[in-house]
Amino acid sequence: MKKLVKPTHLKKGDFVGIVSPSSPLAGLVPHRVEKGIRSLEKIGFKVKVGKNALKISGYTAGTPRERAEDINDFFADPKIKAIFTFIGGNHSNQILDYLDFDLIKKNPKLFLGYSDATVLHLALYSRLGMVTFYGPSVLTQFGENPEIFPYTKEYFEKALMHLEPIGKVSPSLTWTDEILDWFKREDEKRPRKMKKNKGWQWIKEGKAQGPILGGCISSMMHLRGTKYWPSFKNCILFWEIPESEDILAKGEKPATIDAYLVDLGFLGVFGQIKGMIIGRPYGYSELRSNQLVEIIKERTKSYDFPILFSVDIGHTDPMLTVPLGVMAKINSAKNIFEFVESGVE
Repeated sequence: MKKLVKPTHLKKGDFVGIVSPSSPLAGLVPHRVEKGIRSLEKIGFKVKVGKNALKISGYTAGTPRERAEDINDFFADPKIKAIFTFIGGNHSNQILDYLDFDLIKKNPKLFLGYSDATVLHLALYSRLGMVTFYGPSVLTQFGENPEIFPYTKEYFEKALMHLEPIGKVSPSLTWTDEILDWFKREDEKRPRKMKKNKGWQWIKEGKAQGPILGGCISSMMHLRGTKYWPSFKNCILFWEIPESEDILAKGEKPATIDAYLVDLGFLGVFGQIKGMIIGRPYGYSELRSNQLVEIIKERTKSYDFPILFSVDIGHTDPMLTVPLGVMAKINSAKNIFEFVESGVE
């Protein structure tokens, strides 16, 4: 098993640096930037925005070199204790060759984000064995109206600010994937509508223990066949579904996810892992969700690992913060999902 490099835990009064590794959305929605920063300050952090993080260059926040420069600068700055992403996107892979992995190795820090940040999480894990955190972004979760969801905040603090392991995870009581148009500032008019959470679903029963590793499934696929693709041997793989490129309010189609699952099979991942956890599908109807379950069953029918479905990970809210690479357990008989190792020191 890979020796983990764990960053120092976060404390009130610490400086947090914010970056835009891909999308330029932060530069386009200043009210969400302000709300997210205020939210972080309310928790007790001091905030520094990367010098390129508000740039707008077509569909990215500056050039690949500029976006990587912000990350390198924050890893080099002894005052900065954690690096958070404003938002994801689809082009974090452009910056990988500009990251200074030697510098980062000498200055491990908390790195937090989800969606396309998957690319950076898996690169830092595969190259350095560094624990990073799949969890809330500044524009989306910290910028929530009227405030960050208590469930999201609770697991963020457990993962980044407490020395003990997160422990047993409970499903959220309610959830949402409603979109309120930020450009029309509809998000300032009312909170998003919540739905009752029906809880987890066990697609396949059993129990497993291993390092937890994964992310947004489409972003993971950018790393196939590269030096940044990690080993999933004896891991619990988690994955979740992003927005569709065509319709923001819908998740990627089951047919597309089916193709990704076939790819993971070809890559030998299913033959290596001990268990699988799947985030609640974003923008899915019940019918589409059931269709996805059948696809998952079909693609994993030759394997006997347990599969837990519809967990609070990813593009629906509220969300868990997952420390990548730490030991986790799942057990269908006891309906348990548990982190048994801390991601910080």
